[in-house]
Amino acid sequence: MLRKLLHIVDVKMLHIVSFAHFYSQISYGIILGGLSSSMKNVFIHIIQERAIRIMLRWGPGTSCREGFKKLDILTVPCLYIFVLMLFAVKKT
Repeated sequence: MLRKLLHIVDVKMLHIVSFAHFYSQISYGIILGGLSSSMKNVFIHIIQERAIRIMLRWGPGTSCREGFKKLDILTVPCLYIFVLMLFAVKKT
C-alpha cells in the first residue's frame, strides 16, 4: 500500500497511513496477546523497517536507525513497553 502511495503523497501523509495501518494492529496485539513469540517480534520489526525504507525512499540495505529518529517512530520493543505502561496506568 505504501509503495502505491509513494508517488502520490508526501512523506508526512505516508507516515500517517503507516501509523493507521501498522501501529494500530501492533498496539492491539500487544494488549491482547503480547509478543509471546520471538519470531513474531522479528517479523513485525522487519515489516516496520521495510515501511520506513519505503517512506524515505531508501535502498534495501540501508540501516533504519536514523529513519526511526527522523520520522519519530517507536520501534516494536519500545512500542511494547509504552503500550503496556499506558495500560498499567489506566488500570491502577
